[in-house]
Amino acid sequence: MVKNVTVAHIQHDFDAVLEEEHENDDGFYINVDKNLNEIKEYIIKVLANKEGVDPGEKNNFEKVDSYLYMAQLDGQKFLFNTIKKDYSNMLEGADYTAVDSIKVQTKRFVLGTTEGNIKVLNSNFSLEREINLAHAGEITKLKFFPSGEALISGSQDMQVKIWSVKDGSNPRSLIGHKATITDIAIIDRGRNVLSASLDGTIRLWECGTASTVHTFNRKENPHDGVNSIAIFMRTEKQLLGVPDINKRDLEFGTYGKHVIAGHVSGVITVHDVFSKRQITQLPSKFTSPCNSLAVDADDPNYIYAGYENGMLAQWDLRSPEHPVDEFSINEGVRINSVCSTEGALLVSSGLDTSIKFDITKDSESQHPVIAFKAPIFLVSNDNEVNQFCCTSHSKSQKEVIAVGKHSFFALYNLSSDVPI
Repeated sequence: MVKNVTVAHIQHDFDAVLEEEHENDDGFYINVDKNLNEIKEYIIKVLANKEGVDPGEKNNFEKVDSYLYMAQLDGQKFLFNTIKKDYSNMLEGADYTAVDSIKVQTKRFVLGTTEGNIKVLNSNFSLEREINLAHAGEITKLKFFPSGEALISGSQDMQVKIWSVKDGSNPRSLIGHKATITDIAIIDRGRNVLSASLDGTIRLWECGTASTVHTFNRKENPHDGVNSIAIFMRTEKQLLGVPDINKRDLEFGTYGKHVIAGHVSGVITVHDVFSKRQITQLPSKFTSPCNSLAVDADDPNYIYAGYENGMLAQWDLRSPEHPVDEFSINEGVRINSVCSTEGALLVSSGLDTSIKFDITKDSESQHPVIAFKAPIFLVSNDNEVNQFCCTSHSKSQKEVIAVGKHSFFALYNLSSDVPI
């Protein structure tokens, strides 16, 4: 059964309205999407001289953590997470399309733009290096190599490129795809990488020689474009036998690795990177493109898939016939991106909706469960978010970067103490 997620939007500067002193009453709005054709507006009155708020009869509005606010409106609870730091106006204007971060000795961040530019930032979010026109088209994906000294980019120009963070040079270009690069994944230390494309292929590359080791595609339809990929590792119990892993030329660390792919058809395939076999196919449940995929951060048997028609599905790869759970977010509005981090799932939907769902455990089966009745809406000034990036891995101090259109670039601190 499909579960509907009720979407709410709050006036983007509501926290400033709350903090200011007013001689007269002021206020801000919260819009709740009842359905596709009905939006209900609630006005939260901010009383003069900091006398508190008046959300209306039987309603409630309060601050529950440093960046977290809770509204009770007609018996329904909504949570809003404000921005910790907004960097949108820090750099020259651009639409940001890709983001990644790494911490080796110090933190670094990297941004990609619609113009094909790459911006590397230091731990203070100051510009460290800019690579202008790194690609001839929009940058779709960026990843730091584990060393932090190099990064890899993919673009609409059908190329994958490796860059030195130190001097901005381009020692390798991985050429062979025949359509837009949609995603990139790095295997272990980065001697091998995977790239996905709308040409229907996933290529396994050896970076030292810039050569294609293998090309994966969906065996039932080799030209079914790939929108998203993610790597996961099978557990020791699931790996049957240990082959001689030294017999794979130009492969380093591929044993046990699997790549999952979301296709334009809506089908999801799973490939064994080492054996090169397609081992699982999940059906096109919603007859809609699968735009984004994420593997559960705690249990790789479970994945999350976002679709063009606004559906979000949780799948168990051991039972691929049907989703474990199905959710409708902004019915008919595309899911842009999903991102899994420890204990949470981040979802970007349409032009103006970004949501954090807490991931809990089922008391009996212990499988992950999406807490859809208490979504946390990330306040983003109604900007479309293209990608998320988790910058910390502590349960008590989770930070996430969101980037998107109109130079949107914001850091969120996500509270782990959400009221029930």
